Amino acid sequence: MLWLALVFPEWPLQARFRTRDGTRPLAVSQGQRVIALDAIALAQGVRVGQRLADALALAPDLVIRSREPAAETAALQDAAGCALHFTPHVSLDDDALLLELSGSLKLFGGLDTLLRTLQRTLAAAGFESVSACAPTPRAARWLALGAPGQRVRNVAALPGALAPLPLEVTGAGSGALLPLRDAGLRTLGELMALPRSALALRDAGPLLTLLDQALGRRPDLRVDHSAPPRLDSRIELPVPRQDSDVLLFAASRLFSAACARLAAAQSGVGECALELEHEGQPPTVLTLRTGQPTRDPRVLAGLAREHLARIALPAPVAALRLQATDWLLMPGRSRDLFGAQAPSLAETRAAAALLVERLRARLGHDKVHALSGSADPRPECAQQPAEPGAARPGQARTRRPLWLLTEPEALAERDGQPWRHGPLHCLEDSERIEAGWWDGLDAPLAANEALRDYRIAIGPRQEVLWIYREHHPPHRWYLHGVFG
Repeated sequence: MLWLALVFPEWPLQARFRTRDGTRPLAVSQGQRVIALDAIALAQGVRVGQRLADALALAPDLVIRSREPAAETAALQDAAGCALHFTPHVSLDDDALLLELSGSLKLFGGLDTLLRTLQRTLAAAGFESVSACAPTPRAARWLALGAPGQRVRNVAALPGALAPLPLEVTGAGSGALLPLRDAGLRTLGELMALPRSALALRDAGPLLTLLDQALGRRPDLRVDHSAPPRLDSRIELPVPRQDSDVLLFAASRLFSAACARLAAAQSGVGECALELEHEGQPPTVLTLRTGQPTRDPRVLAGLAREHLARIALPAPVAALRLQATDWLLMPGRSRDLFGAQAPSLAETRAAAALLVERLRARLGHDKVHALSGSADPRPECAQQPAEPGAARPGQARTRRPLWLLTEPEALAERDGQPWRHGPLHCLEDSERIEAGWWDGLDAPLAANEALRDYRIAIGPRQEVLWIYREHHPPHRWYLHGVFG
């Protein structure tokens, strides 16, 4: 077996702020002490363990947030969702992830390629980690804490690899480590050199159990993480912001983590909700519809960009939340033997559906629709708005123009001939329409009743027009359409 440990430095800070603009120092506190901070705060003299008053004296613009265990758990589950794309054996371990990789190395092209791809996936979701590999999960975690980057492939090499590590990597606590420090022990190698009976006298039994698990002498069972089939991720901004670029960058973190998790489940989403949380106001909800199931973060980011360009936010955004409950099965596709070919019918339909949703995000949902044929012979009623993809073809009719006027234009008449910038010469083809009487049975003559004779006419500028003459008096001529 080969275990990979991913440890997230300054985890309370990473869990709260997965997007940092690098302009203000950040810190997380517990009680009245600083427990995690970023590089800017460190450069200004702030240290872990300082009192908050001392930290603010050194960095007056320091942004401090209280530790939230629930946010840390949710963020670790997001990171685990990214890791599930690479192996089904992912375990949560405090502020770290443990991955069993032996069954995934060949699929991803070896350990080096897998690690690079995994780090890129985590970085896109806003996570920074250090890693190490070992035959046992506990040894991998200890190496990631004390010697990041180490790769130990066989159990026999574990004692030599663990020997230089400080005792603190065990996480045994100050109560268990204090007697060993008093005895002059500082490293795991010094601990392993002592007789076990001597260590038992110093109440080091629990520590010896951990050491045996790390060396592969005792079983160390791990439970695989099982993520529920829903998305609910949240990112808090260090400072409330209203500019679209910052909001899109934070949203891209959520989209990347969500799509990595969807890829692991061979699923996609057709609709998700991006909530923009404000301080003291209800959230602004952006409903992102893709038309077809997708797990591409670029598609979701493009839709979010269109929505943000169209709306005016009522207040700066303090946090973003992504939710999606309906997952759709989306199995992967095998690559073509001879490389990329022409898009398939399914890909063409998916691209068309995505175009519709992007237009709706930009223009408004009710501004984009398809045209469906109708049995009504009246030109103004021959096509009806319909949901894209649900349109039906109309009945075959005689030649009609694509361009209809919103309202028919009355034409002059001279010597019994229609006139528009000159005489109109009517061709022999004609179409008689007698329809619309059913729209107003209670009225003697319905307003929408059409009693018309349509003709194709040539104007003095050689334009081709579609005109009609009313049946009922005064038998006026009207222009209803223009041929291209």
